[in-house]
Amino acid sequence: MKVKSKLLNKLMIALGVVALFSLTSCLDDDDDITPEQVAFVSIYHLSPDAPDLDVELDDRLIFNQALEYTDYSNYLRFYPGSRELAFSPFNANNILVDTTVNFQADKVYSVFVSGAGSNLSTLIVEDKIESPAAGESMIRVIHLSPDAAATDFYLGDESTALISDLEFNESSEFEAIDAGEYDLNITPGGETDALVSVEKANFREGGIYTVLLRGFENAPAGNNNDLSIQIVRNQ
Repeated sequence: MKVKSKLLNKLMIALGVVALFSLTSCLDDDDDITPEQVAFVSIYHLSPDAPDLDVELDDRLIFNQALEYTDYSNYLRFYPGSRELAFSPFNANNILVDTTVNFQADKVYSVFVSGAGSNLSTLIVEDKIESPAAGESMIRVIHLSPDAAATDFYLGDESTALISDLEFNESSEFEAIDAGEYDLNITPGGETDALVSVEKANFREGGIYTVLLRGFENAPAGNNNDLSIQIVRNQ
C-alpha cells in the first residue's frame, strides 16, 4: 500500500507540535524542506527495564529531555538516506543500542527501542497506512513484551483472533475494523484466557491506531513494569 497524500498533508500540519509528552526536538532538518524531501519518523521507548534515554541522530541529540519508558514522539522530519540512530542513558555517553536505517523520502516510519537487560534492540516498522473507509478505523498490534511468548489478539467478543501468533518484536499489518468501542484481549498463542485486557477501547471513525503489548509478563524483582496494553493514535 502507498501512503495517501492526504495522510502526508495531515502529518505536515501536525509537525507544528514536534513531540508528545513535552519532548522538544533539536533536529537539524530545516523548516523550508518540502514533503518530497523528508521521511517521517516516530520514536518510542518500550524497553521495560532500560533507563531514561537520550536519542541521537548522526551524533546529534534530537530531544532536549529524556525519553522515558512508554514515551513516544510525534512524526519527526528526517532527511532521507542512511541515518544512524543511537540510544544512551540520559546525560551519559555509553551507547546502549544503535542502528543504521535507510529512510526513504515520502515514507513514514516508527522506531521502537525494545528488549530488556543487555539484549536491547530496535524495531523499525514502515507505517504503510491508508485513510480508513467511511465508518471504519485501522489498527495494528505490535508485540514488545520481552518475556511473553507468541500472542493472539481478540477484538470484542469475536471467537476468532483478529491477529494470531504475533512474536516478540513483530508488528502486524494495519487491519480495517468498524469504528466503535471494543474490549481488547491479548492471549497466549492458541489459547483463550487473556494475558492482559482493556475494556471499552474507543476506535473513532477515520482513526488509525497502534496497539502495543508492553512490559514484563513476569517482571524481575524491583521492576513494576508489568504486562499492559498501550494504545497510540497515529492519525
